[in-house]
Amino acid sequence: MSDSRLIPAHRKVSRLRPLLSATLLGLAVMSASASSAVHAAPVVQESAKQNFQEVYQAFQQAEADPNTPKSELQQLAFASYMRGREYFGADHINTANLALNHLLLLDAAQRVGEQQHALAALVVRVFEDEYGSSAIELLDPLLLALETMPEVNEERISDYELKFAEIFSARKTENPTFVLAVKTAMAEQLLRLNQSRPNLWTSLYQDSREQLGEDHPSTIKTAFYAAMEDAGNDRLKAAIDKLERVVSADAAGKSAVIQLQLAAYYRLVSFYGRLDEYEKVTAALTRLGQMNNELGGGLVEEALFRVTPEFPAAEAQAGREGSVELIYDVGRNGRPQNIRIVSETSAAFGQSARDAVAGWLYVPAYENGNPVIRKNVEVQLDFALQKD
Repeated sequence: MSDSRLIPAHRKVSRLRPLLSATLLGLAVMSASASSAVHAAPVVQESAKQNFQEVYQAFQQAEADPNTPKSELQQLAFASYMRGREYFGADHINTANLALNHLLLLDAAQRVGEQQHALAALVVRVFEDEYGSSAIELLDPLLLALETMPEVNEERISDYELKFAEIFSARKTENPTFVLAVKTAMAEQLLRLNQSRPNLWTSLYQDSREQLGEDHPSTIKTAFYAAMEDAGNDRLKAAIDKLERVVSADAAGKSAVIQLQLAAYYRLVSFYGRLDEYEKVTAALTRLGQMNNELGGGLVEEALFRVTPEFPAAEAQAGREGSVELIYDVGRNGRPQNIRIVSETSAAFGQSARDAVAGWLYVPAYENGNPVIRKNVEVQLDFALQKD
């Protein structure tokens, strides 16, 4: 292995590989300054070089073998990073690429942590020094910086967003579809970090419709999250409109779209219920039960829409609290039926509880491919007064 070639960043597990591969193949040539960047004594330096070459060659061989267990590949990638750090130095571009290899090979849950985030932040800094602040090469490190963050750090997030914005500004005209894909990946990480960005998903949805078309998986994804933005801002009808677009899309062979459609039906049941659109509630429940059955989902025990019982005025005025135990069946349409009161503190509490449960909605149960009545569901509703 010659020191005149740049360590290639491992691209297989990058979500942006289809978009970035053509641009980042230039990473497969090593920096000519690698040997001059290290100023250790010749014997020590030669030993560090040999140690690095041995473990990195083992990594390359393991990577080329499709039968290599992922855990072994992860260990070799980390060992390559550690040996590369000793040989090239912590701030060298080759070391940064080795760190990137290591991070990209980790599973999503393994990536989140302070140590991983510190490593991703280091890669961002080194890449920025090497390629410039508007370079396309920065995108994977920036996404990893967000993805590895274990808890919200507003200052760091703001800094990363500014870096993203600079790259987007430089690349939008030449490749708007590429910018859209990266923005969507960034938005997903901001969502994971509970970062509110009003109308971000709505903007992404509009751009995706224009650039990719109504049935593209990216359009479906952005429509779903734009609907969640609408619902969070009390734009319920706008949310329903987008979710109806999601469930009407062609999902043939697109597992990600099918999962979004399932999630959309869950929301539509609730949203239709809030608008008292009962026929649409029934249709959405029916389709939800069918999809859950088709996808091999088991019994969904919890109600997906609940009506909160009213506290009887007379009981409240008297300062009385209470509870009611009920038992009922869930019909093939997902609605409670045959509601019976097992015990009640008073008739007023019992009637309020019965009225509330009658409005609850469930995913219809299936057996052997057919909807069935779910028998004898039990619930207890407690009525408690707020304490001053």
